[in-house]
Amino acid sequence: MKKYMNKLFFLGTLLVLMCSCEKDTELTTLQEVNFPSPPDLSSISLQLVQDEQNEPALNISWGEVIFPIDAPVEYTVQFALPADTIGESGWNNTINFNAGKDVYSKTFQVLDLNQIAEEVGFEPDVEGDLVVRVLAHMDRTIASEAVGLTVIPFETVITLTELYLPGAYQGWDPSTSLSIPSTGVNGIYQGIIYFPEEARDFKITLDQTWDENYGGDGNGNLIFDGSNLSVPTGGTYSITVNLNTMRWSAEPYSFGIIGTATPGGWDADTNMFYDSETETWQISTYLQAGALKWRLNDAWTVNYGPRNNDEGTAYLDDPGAYTISEAGMYEVTFKVDSQEPSIAYYTIEPISWGIIGDATAGGWDADTDMTYDPEADVWRITAELISGAVKFRRNNTWAINYGPRNNDDGILYLDDPGAHGISEVGTYEITLHLNSQDQSTANYTIEKID
Repeated sequence: MKKYMNKLFFLGTLLVLMCSCEKDTELTTLQEVNFPSPPDLSSISLQLVQDEQNEPALNISWGEVIFPIDAPVEYTVQFALPADTIGESGWNNTINFNAGKDVYSKTFQVLDLNQIAEEVGFEPDVEGDLVVRVLAHMDRTIASEAVGLTVIPFETVITLTELYLPGAYQGWDPSTSLSIPSTGVNGIYQGIIYFPEEARDFKITLDQTWDENYGGDGNGNLIFDGSNLSVPTGGTYSITVNLNTMRWSAEPYSFGIIGTATPGGWDADTNMFYDSETETWQISTYLQAGALKWRLNDAWTVNYGPRNNDEGTAYLDDPGAYTISEAGMYEVTFKVDSQEPSIAYYTIEPISWGIIGDATAGGWDADTDMTYDPEADVWRITAELISGAVKFRRNNTWAINYGPRNNDDGILYLDDPGAHGISEVGTYEITLHLNSQDQSTANYTIEKID
C-alpha cells in the first residue's frame, strides 16, 4: 500500500510542476507589449522642393518597445494612404523602410518623400495625405498608433540631354561610349545601339565617367551600381530608359532593304548597319537590276517606298519602290526624319574599290580598280606589283580608305595611315572583304602567284 501511495504522490507532484511551467509559459507569451506613445514626426506638413532633394526633410522617432524576451528589437517605418488602413485588408498596401535593430529614429530626405508621394499617386504641387506608423518585431509584431502627414510633392525635372551606355561593345570606356538622347519628355531617353553577339553587356552612366552608373536587377529595374544590363542576342536595339520610374527596356530595331534588287528578293530583308554618329542606316551590298524598298524588323508593319528615283525621299506605307537599272555594288543609306517619321531620306550610289600606292600601276595618283565577286562576297584583282606600298580606297577618293597595321594579320582599319609592304616584284592575287555590320575594319589577302 505504501508503494502505491508513493507513486500517487509522485504523479501529483509532477502534475503540479507541469501546470506551473505551462502557466509561466502562457504568462510570458501573452504579456502585453505596446509602444509607449505614438511616433513623433518632426513635421506633419511638408512642401517638397527639387532643389533641396538631398536635404533632410522628416525625422520620425519613437519610444523603445519592451518585450519579455531579452533580444534585439527590429523596427520598420510604414507609409500608407489613409484609405488603405481601413478594414480587414488595412495596412496591406504599404511602403516600408527598415530602420534597424534597437534604433529609435529614422530620417528621410526630400527625395525619399517625393518618391513615396509619386508611388502612391500624388499629383505634383498638389497636397496629399499619408499616415505613418512604426512596427516592432521580435517574437511577434507590434504596431504603433498611426500619425498623419501631409506632403506637397514636386515634379521631378531631369535636365540631362543624354545618357551614356559604356559596354563590352566598345571596351567599357565611358569616355568613348555611345549615348542615347532625351526624347523631349522629362526623364525619358531613347536611342539605337548595335551590340555584337559576343559583346552584349553594358551599363548606363549619367556622364562620361563611372561616378554614377546603373545596372539592373534582371526584371527591368535600374539599380545604382547594379549587375550588367544585357540584350538577349546580338543585333541593333532601341534602348529606352525612364529615370522617373528607374526602368529600362530594349526592343529589336533594324531597318533592312527588300525587293527584287536585293539578295533576299521579296522574301527576306537584307539588314542595314546603324551609324550612331550620323543616325543613319547604311549598307554596301551587291544589287541586281530590280526594285528596292525599306522596312523595319523584317515585317511590313513599318515600311517606306519612294515615289520616284530622283528626290531621295521615301514615304511611310508608300507602294512605290526604287528601281536599280544595272547590277553592281551599291551603298544604300536611309534615315527617318526625327520630326516627321512619315518620311525618310535615302541615297543609293554605285561603289568601286581599288588598290593604290607606289607598288601599284597608278602609284599614289590613280586607283587600279578591283572587281566584285558576289558569290564569294569579296573584291578581287590580279595585279603586277613592284616593291612599295599598297592601300585600299573607295570610289577613287580618300574619303573612305583602309590601311593595315602590319603585313601579317590580314586586318585593315578605316582611315589607318598604314600600308601593306611589297618587297618583291611579281604578279599578286589580292582580295578585299568588307564587314557590312562594322565598317571600322575589313579583311584582305595579298598573295604572290608568279
